[in-house]
Amino acid sequence: MSSLPRTRAHRPAPQPANAARLYDASEQQFTSAFENAPIGMSLIAPDGQRLRVNRAFCAMLGYTQEELLERTVHDVTHPDDIAGDLRERGALLAGAKELYEHEKRYLHKDGRVLWGRVTCSLVRDCDGRPMHFIAQVQDITQHKHDEQALRESEERFRSLTMLSSDWYWEQDEALRFTSFSGAVQPRFWRDGHEEGIGKRRWEISGLRPLGTTWDEHRAVLERRLPFRDLQYVRMVDGEARYVTVSGEPVFGAGGRFTGYRGTGRDITASHAAAERLRHAEALLHMAAQIGRLGAWAWELGQQQVLWSTEVCAIHEVKPGFSPMRGQAVGFFAPEDQPAVLDAVRNCVLRGTAFDMEAQIVTERGRRVWVRLIGEPEWNARGRVRRIQGAFQDISESKRVTEQARLMAEQLSNTLESITDAFVTIDRDWRFTYLNGDAERLLRRPREELLGKNVFEELPNLAGSSVQHLLEYALEHDVAQQFEEEYRPANIWVQAKAYPSRQGLAIYVKDITKRVAAEREILRLNAELEERVRQRTAQLEMANKELEAFSYSIAHDLRAPLSSIGGFSQMLEEGAGHVLPERCAHYLRRIRAGVRQMGELTDGLLSLAGFSRASLLSETVDMAVLARGVVAMLREAEPQREVQIVMASTLPARGDPRLLAQVMGNLVGNAWKFTGRSEHARIDIGSTTMGDGRTAYFVRDNGAGFDMGRAERLFEAFQRMHSMAEFQGTGIGLAIVHKIVTRHGGRIWAESAPRRGAVFYFTLGEPPHA
Repeated sequence: MSSLPRTRAHRPAPQPANAARLYDASEQQFTSAFENAPIGMSLIAPDGQRLRVNRAFCAMLGYTQEELLERTVHDVTHPDDIAGDLRERGALLAGAKELYEHEKRYLHKDGRVLWGRVTCSLVRDCDGRPMHFIAQVQDITQHKHDEQALRESEERFRSLTMLSSDWYWEQDEALRFTSFSGAVQPRFWRDGHEEGIGKRRWEISGLRPLGTTWDEHRAVLERRLPFRDLQYVRMVDGEARYVTVSGEPVFGAGGRFTGYRGTGRDITASHAAAERLRHAEALLHMAAQIGRLGAWAWELGQQQVLWSTEVCAIHEVKPGFSPMRGQAVGFFAPEDQPAVLDAVRNCVLRGTAFDMEAQIVTERGRRVWVRLIGEPEWNARGRVRRIQGAFQDISESKRVTEQARLMAEQLSNTLESITDAFVTIDRDWRFTYLNGDAERLLRRPREELLGKNVFEELPNLAGSSVQHLLEYALEHDVAQQFEEEYRPANIWVQAKAYPSRQGLAIYVKDITKRVAAEREILRLNAELEERVRQRTAQLEMANKELEAFSYSIAHDLRAPLSSIGGFSQMLEEGAGHVLPERCAHYLRRIRAGVRQMGELTDGLLSLAGFSRASLLSETVDMAVLARGVVAMLREAEPQREVQIVMASTLPARGDPRLLAQVMGNLVGNAWKFTGRSEHARIDIGSTTMGDGRTAYFVRDNGAGFDMGRAERLFEAFQRMHSMAEFQGTGIGLAIVHKIVTRHGGRIWAESAPRRGAVFYFTLGEPPHA
């Protein structure tokens, strides 16, 4: 390969005979190999001039050897690749590399562009000086065309996948996803299709197969079988996404299994459409059953008529029954058969569709009203070849229609028989109905008013408050009621107007007598109120006089009682030891009576004082008042053991002084009447009543009382126990009742003998100060 070329090259210097023979042999071998090489070869001088080319290179470019040797390397190189050639040969000349290999384009003699893979090295002499380049050129044009076709095919494939509703996938031999392509597919994944790369289908979170299981699917894959339309679902952003995939196994060289590849498609929309279709079909079937609606058809020239299941059910025959023509007509009632035959005949001869009602007699002998619809179907010659239509059981609608007719007739009779006037008007204010009483009230026959404008026929109503009320009722769809004087008839009427889509229904009642009676009642009430006012003033004066008298009596009794009590005490102290026992007993009885009379007098004074005293309105804690009462009672009777259960706070509003009297009496009574209880207990608290008001209570487990005697419990001097059982004046509860009543509240009790008692009371704002 280091020998010089025979053309355009220096011949070797004279050599000895043996050396010359060796050189010639070597050159012959090189020439033979060079010329017969299956790929193009070329020797190029450092300046780019061709020195030698072989036949393969010439054939590749379409030139003869002489033509190629007349041209430089650049003459047959594509202009865009010359710079690369110069750069690579410069690197060889500079010793930067020993050879280079690259792909470049050549220009064929006929102008075509060829591709070649060039391997080029630099031959140097013994001193290292460049002699020539030797280049081997392999024609790779077809390969390049194939590559370009492949790229274009891939580009088309990529474009199609981007536009297709499918996506494409591949799996390796371990059934792990290795790639996806397609624009639709990533919407199925939460974070792009990378979520599925490296995973098996059943390892991807959230995937659920439909109609099969992952185990069954794996069994198919293990047998290396193709699969079609495997469907599964996944929730994506709260929405169910449905997918169908198909795949087939891939086998490499030697039949080795290398994985699966296939397509996927998002079928969410079609799945939803299929669901809607199933629902629609179910609803249609249900509607057909509910509506008793079926279909029928008759092919001209055929003897049988086709009936759907619903039509068979209407005729009460078995499903699938197909009657003969005459038999089908024979089911109709005799009086309707001629009309049915005429309708069918006109449809056959003239193509006239029909829609009619008739009666049939079912297989079981029942008469049923039906609606028969028929439409023609034409052939290519314009002749009727088939009649098809619907068949519906309308017995129920017929029954309802008849009931509606009867009800309308009854309603009309009712409206005519009522004693009030009744009219209806439409939304254009025209009379649409008047009953007999309306005619009498308006003093006009209905024939003159029907269809006429209300305010034109009754001008006294135009612009009146009646018109405004009627317009408001119609505009706002709200009923109106009013009473007005109808001057043309010199009567008072009460009217009620009810709006509807059709207009207004108005009831008018003559209330002249009632208005006169009301006026008379108002006059009498005015007189009665005056009498009541006078009697109330008299009663208030009498009450004040009675209170003053009670106070005076009680006050005037205090002086003689004090004298009696004082002198009897002095008598007992001075002569008690010399008096006989009977006289001493009488003296003690006198003193006890005086004490009781004093207590009664004090009670009367308190009761009278509470009636006259003004009330304060302040915030009061009833629990604080109760604790004060309990403390005084414990101090008075330290030996008593009484369990007190009390709320921590009981807020109220009223007069603190008077409310303290209430708690003093109620808690004092509870303390007194538990005196004989073994385990005495008093509860003080509050509860919420049904009306939301607060009720305060004092409960004990003491002697209790009979509720049958409780109607006068809160009257003065009324006692539930004798003085021998429990001391007291019988005035305390009367005082409590007076105070609670003045506070706008009420008091009541619940009890049973020997089971204790509970007193409830409420407080309201005082009616006046």
